[in-house]
Amino acid sequence: MSYVGDPFIHDLFISYSHGYDEGLGIGHLQPWSAAFAKELERELRAEPKIRNHLAIFRDGDYRLGHGVDPMAPLTQQLCEQIGRTALLVILMSPDYLKSAWCADERDWWYRHQSGLDSTCDERIAVVRIWPTDDDPWPKLLTDNRGHSLVGFHFHAPVFGKERPLGWVEMPAFGSDFKKEILNIVARIYPKLDALKQRADEHARLKMEIGKLSDEMGQTIYLHGRAEHFAIWQKMALALTDAGFSVTPGKLDLRRDLRDLQDIREQRVELMSASDAVLIIGTQDNHALDADLVVVGKHDRQSARARCNRLLPCGLLDTVGTDIATPVRKATARILQTDWLDATQEPWTDNIKHWLDEKSDILRQRS
Repeated sequence: MSYVGDPFIHDLFISYSHGYDEGLGIGHLQPWSAAFAKELERELRAEPKIRNHLAIFRDGDYRLGHGVDPMAPLTQQLCEQIGRTALLVILMSPDYLKSAWCADERDWWYRHQSGLDSTCDERIAVVRIWPTDDDPWPKLLTDNRGHSLVGFHFHAPVFGKERPLGWVEMPAFGSDFKKEILNIVARIYPKLDALKQRADEHARLKMEIGKLSDEMGQTIYLHGRAEHFAIWQKMALALTDAGFSVTPGKLDLRRDLRDLQDIREQRVELMSASDAVLIIGTQDNHALDADLVVVGKHDRQSARARCNRLLPCGLLDTVGTDIATPVRKATARILQTDWLDATQEPWTDNIKHWLDEKSDILRQRS
């Protein structure tokens, strides 16, 4: 697995033309490009946090899991490997622009991104290893005005002729080469970290979506007051009978105001470990209004900050029209608390539908 993580199996794909000369039967650019790729990987691995996770794909590298299997259908395997790469690194040269193979690699990578729900913004690094003069660049490598991407300047005159940096020093590259490759590495690190953060968030959302949409087993934080213990116990048993896990397992019956902070801290801790929050609404209007604000808003916000999840909140209406006033229901909506009817059996079915709806909302965000 790559450092960035799912859905990517590689962090970088290094695409370049071999500069093949049919007359001589050699690739003029292949030895330098392969040496560049190894040096880039070595410098990237100097960062301890990604060293053991970095995955770089090169089509000339036949190590198992890192390159092309020479016994497998080449194009099919390259499609999968290239398409699921986080960053595309192009060694730009006139030979690259003329290469149909390089164009296929680039197009495969680009087309596959939509299937990963990912954009190509700032995920292509162009390393200019040879002047391309007025040769037109493909649209993917140009900006909105049709100008070529700036990329990294990586060539210099050698006896009046432009050549890639380190051309005459290979394989022991000199200081100019080292300095410029470190510049590339310094730009790649933040891109990988940003993509990893996005991939981690996507994976987290996927897990949360799956949990909320499960048939049963979600953990519900059920809030009730000590004076309403009988109602809380009845609702808790109904939820567990329907397949939900209920927390707390025992209602805290302390009423001393000196214990308030301790009770709230325990509440936030349990809420942050739950999948959803339900507040029992009774005929105690004062308690209901206070719980909507204190539990449904403030404590839930604290719990969400700890667990980094949606943590949907609903008010279980056990009474009906006496408490379901227009003002109170509007206030609940503003506080992002859903009004759930618990006056008719089996009211627990409403909880399952409610969690499915929350799962759909998350799915639309992901």
